[in-house]
Amino acid sequence: MLPLDDELWSLIERRWAARTVRQEDGTTRISEFVFHRNGQPIVDFRKAWDAAITASKVARRMFHDLRRTAVRNMVRAGVPQSVAMSISGHKTASMFQRCNVTSGNDRIEALKKTREHLKALPKQAEQTVVEMAQASGG
Repeated sequence: MLPLDDELWSLIERRWAARTVRQEDGTTRISEFVFHRNGQPIVDFRKAWDAAITASKVARRMFHDLRRTAVRNMVRAGVPQSVAMSISGHKTASMFQRCNVTSGNDRIEALKKTREHLKALPKQAEQTVVEMAQASGG
């Protein structure tokens, strides 16, 4: 089950309404598919994807990049991992984490957040660095 917000629901409604297909004999029928090509299921959309990328004049992307981007966006938005995994369809946490790729900006942001957290701590909560005794025997 996939929840649909207003924008996605609107897309599905438009596609549902566009299921009417004109047949070769001039009659019309309703396709059983929401996303279709002349009433037939879309088996391979790589050519359409390549054409869309070319027409949009954006950098070359693989369709799977959208899933990775969705995972990263959900994690950065604070969506719990279990919920994000149920949306993205990942079965294991390790595969989910492979999509949650960090960037240089992520690391810089982590340092900034840590610095701000430490600045906000009350003075008594600050920890003192204590030198540890050297272990004997080597």
